Amino acid sequence: MATKSRYLLQRVFSGVRNPAVWYQSSASTSSQGRLLWKPRLRQLSCSHTLGKAHPPSTGPSSLSFRSHTCGELRSHHVGEKVSLCGWVQYLRQDLFVIMRDFSGLTQVLIPQEESASNLKAALCDLTTESVVKVTGTVRRRPAGQENKSMPTGEIEILAESVEVFNVCQKLPFEIKDFVKKSESLRMQYRYLDLRSSQMQKNLRLRSQLVMKMREYLCNVHGFVDVETPTLFKRTPGGAKEFVVPSREPGRFYSLPQSPQQFKQLLMVAGIDRYFQMARCYRDEGSKPDRQPEFTQVTRRWNGKRTKCTHTQLIILCC
Repeated sequence: MATKSRYLLQRVFSGVRNPAVWYQSSASTSSQGRLLWKPRLRQLSCSHTLGKAHPPSTGPSSLSFRSHTCGELRSHHVGEKVSLCGWVQYLRQDLFVIMRDFSGLTQVLIPQEESASNLKAALCDLTTESVVKVTGTVRRRPAGQENKSMPTGEIEILAESVEVFNVCQKLPFEIKDFVKKSESLRMQYRYLDLRSSQMQKNLRLRSQLVMKMREYLCNVHGFVDVETPTLFKRTPGGAKEFVVPSREPGRFYSLPQSPQQFKQLLMVAGIDRYFQMARCYRDEGSKPDRQPEFTQVTRRWNGKRTKCTHTQLIILCC
């Protein structure tokens, strides 16, 4: 099973490596020379290569306060007036404010002119992790002050206005990658832990991986993505099941360990190529390699069934 899962993962990555993938099926003939099916040519249009470092861009929108993300700006944006929203990563020497969002960091220059004293005071009084919106002009950093370790290290934003959405109080831990946090503290303040760059990367990488699998199975091989019910009757065997009470006394639903019966039902109904990102529940207690709730990629074609658990295909966000 593990070998089949690795093979599927290799096929997924190899099938979506290029932005445009052409798939052509050859015409096959029977022993009598009769054409079994016609040749066909299908084009699969995919998004970026999985894991490729492309800064997310949003662009101006009436539904967004910002015009760009913090990790999007480059030297070709010099001279443009932009609006950025994000958290304050840190202040440096009362000269710079480093802003952060999910895409990266941007350096904001605090104006030192006497006419901008109110703006300077507002920026210098900011605390770490405060939520702000900064509007300013993109300009190139002075020669010798570029930061090559930052994707936005060639530019900075000369602040013209600032809007403070929320001032951050003292946090239970610093949201920095080098700061070690205990697992219990991370779970207690999950909303803060999810701000970290590693967690942001995990969530977006998992999203890209699921999208690539859907594109590969549906567009290239003609699979059908079917969502099966979560509340079902109890099917004894295997791990213990979670039960959900109903309105009728003495009657309960059961959360599925895996969509086995639904897969058989779909095959009998003529859905010969089926898959789903199934949510599974197993009451197995706390084990190092198990958890009560997980995602399982299940697929079936031509009567054959394979499954790939989250530990083999899905990157856990933990």
